[in-house]
Amino acid sequence: MKFLVDQSQLLSGLQIVQRAISSRSTLPILSGIYLSCEPGILRLRATDLEIGIECTIPVQTEEEGETVLPSRYFVEIIKKLPEIPITIEKNENNIVKIYYGTSEVALNAFMAEEFPPLPQIEGIHTLRVNADLLINAIKQVTYAASNDASRPIFTGVLIEVENDNVMKFIATDTHRLAYREIILANSNLDAFSVIVPSRTLDEIGKIFKQEDTVLEISITENQILFKVDSTMLISRLIEGQFPNYQQVIPKNYSSRVRILTKDLLNSAERASLLARDEFKTRSNVIKLNILGNNLTITSKSAEVGNIHEEIPIYLEGDAAEIAFNARYLIDVLRIVDQEEIYLDLTGSLSPGIIRPAESEHALFLVLPIRTN
Repeated sequence: MKFLVDQSQLLSGLQIVQRAISSRSTLPILSGIYLSCEPGILRLRATDLEIGIECTIPVQTEEEGETVLPSRYFVEIIKKLPEIPITIEKNENNIVKIYYGTSEVALNAFMAEEFPPLPQIEGIHTLRVNADLLINAIKQVTYAASNDASRPIFTGVLIEVENDNVMKFIATDTHRLAYREIILANSNLDAFSVIVPSRTLDEIGKIFKQEDTVLEISITENQILFKVDSTMLISRLIEGQFPNYQQVIPKNYSSRVRILTKDLLNSAERASLLARDEFKTRSNVIKLNILGNNLTITSKSAEVGNIHEEIPIYLEGDAAEIAFNARYLIDVLRIVDQEEIYLDLTGSLSPGIIRPAESEHALFLVLPIRTN
C-alpha cells in the first residue's frame, strides 16, 4: 500500500471517523482506524460496534492495500505535521511509514483482516432530510435523554413518522421530556417508529456540518444509516417499547404565562446559584410564583443566602405556584430558539409545559418538585 495525500484533507477525514472510537473498548483493534487505499481514494473507517463512521478522501494511489493504525498516535501525528503533501506506505512487515519532507515516522499497524466490517444497509425505510433542519431538531431533544445505561430505552430518542410527512423526535429521562417535529419534503412515507441512541444523534451534528446539505437516512429492523456524499454513520437501534409519551402531556392548562425566554433564563440561572446547600441535600429547587403581571422566582440556601426576583409577564388564566429543578428548567430555556415562550401550568404537582410562542412544532415538559 502506498499513496500521496494532502495533510489537511487526511486530518479532516481522520477527525470525522475518530468520533466512532470508544475509550471503553476491550478489543485493541477497535482503537484503530481502518485505511483502504483504492484507485484515487482513501477509505477511512472506525467503529465501536455500536456506531460506525466511514468517509473517503482523494489521494494519488501508487499501490492499493489496507491497514489499521492506532488512532491515538496516528491522528496526533498527522495533526502536528506541516500542511504539505505526505506519503504513506506499508511494508511487508506491517510497518506503516509516513514521509513528510525529508522526515519520516514509522507506526506498527494492526492486521487489517481483523477489523470488523460495517453492516450493509438496505433500508426498509428511506428518506431525505435537510441537514440543518434535522440537526436543529436533534439539539432540541437529546438533552432530555437519560445517561443511565441500566435503562437503555431512555438513553435513546424515539423517531416516528405516522403516514404523513411529519417526522417526530421524542426524548425523556422520566423527569423531563422534549418533543420536536419537522416537516419532510417526502410524501407517501410508510409509518415507522425507531429508537436511536442519543449519542448517535449528537454525532450527526458534529459530522455533517455543511449548510444546505441533504441527509439520506436508511432504516432497517436494527440499524440506521445517515449519509451525505461519501461520509456515512451507521448505528444500532435500541430495542424495546418506548413509553406512551402522549399520556404524560397535559391537554389543557389553567395558567398560561407568556414571557421573554432570555429574562426567565437569566433569572433561573441566578436563582440556581443559591438553590443548593453545601452538602447538596436539596435538589437545586427554585420556586415560581405567578400572580397578575409578575412572575416571582425565589431560591434559598441556609449556608449562602436567598434570592427574590420579579419578571414582567402576560398571564392568561389563574395565579399559580410551582417549583422545579433549576437545571432541568435551564436546560430547556437554553435550547429554545425563540424570543418568547409560553409556560403552561395545571397545578403545582402537574408537569410544566414550555412551548416556543411562535411555533407549534416543539414542546418541552418538566416535572415539578414537591416542596411541602
